[in-house]
Amino acid sequence: MLKTLIAKRLMLASAAGLMMAVPAQAQLESAMSTAKASTAASAASQSRVEDSDDAADSAAREYRAVLQQKDNIALFVAQQDIYLQSQKSEIQSLQRQLGTVESIKQGMAPMMLRMTAQLEDAINADLPFNINERKARIENVKSILSDPDVSPAEQYRRVLNAYKIEVSYGQGIDSYEGAHPTRPGNVVNFIRFGRTSLVYVSKDESEVAKYNAETGEWDVLGGADALDMRQAIRIARGEAAPGIVYAPVTIRN
Repeated sequence: MLKTLIAKRLMLASAAGLMMAVPAQAQLESAMSTAKASTAASAASQSRVEDSDDAADSAAREYRAVLQQKDNIALFVAQQDIYLQSQKSEIQSLQRQLGTVESIKQGMAPMMLRMTAQLEDAINADLPFNINERKARIENVKSILSDPDVSPAEQYRRVLNAYKIEVSYGQGIDSYEGAHPTRPGNVVNFIRFGRTSLVYVSKDESEVAKYNAETGEWDVLGGADALDMRQAIRIARGEAAPGIVYAPVTIRN
């Protein structure tokens, strides 16, 4: 009986102790849960802080980029203003020039006609070398000057080109075949010494004559001149090495 009583008391004590232990365990677990939640909250807060810092850095970088872009745009606008001012000045200059184009055209037309007429007179008064070719060139220039579809610039270029060709005739010597001056059915060799002298030699070299600019006639030359003219013709045609040649000239009093 006594043993039974003791056993019951021990069981009651154990139950009481167990009942006291359960609330303590629950409190421990609750504390641990609170600690874990606090740690998680702290981590989340730290993450938000770091994200905020990153966002702030990104915003700062974007702001600096926008400022740089603003400066670049301002510089570009300033450069464009300078360019536009330059263009305006150039346009004004062109407008002033265009205002004088018509008057220049009006002055060029008679000037080119005078130049052509003077060149034609010079050809007619010159030694009669390549005369058909030179007169044909003058007629071509006249035709161009009378064509309204040809620009004044092109007309002026043609006139100057004719002058340049005539100037070139005064340099060096030249030899070519042509019709006999008084007997067109015969072919002779002409030799031109710049604009100083013009001579023809018959094919058999039996006849040598030079043009007399004063009389407009052909003066017959002697046999010694024929030898000189033969050598001059060979040099002019590139058939002999360059050398000294003597041009028969007329001494004017």
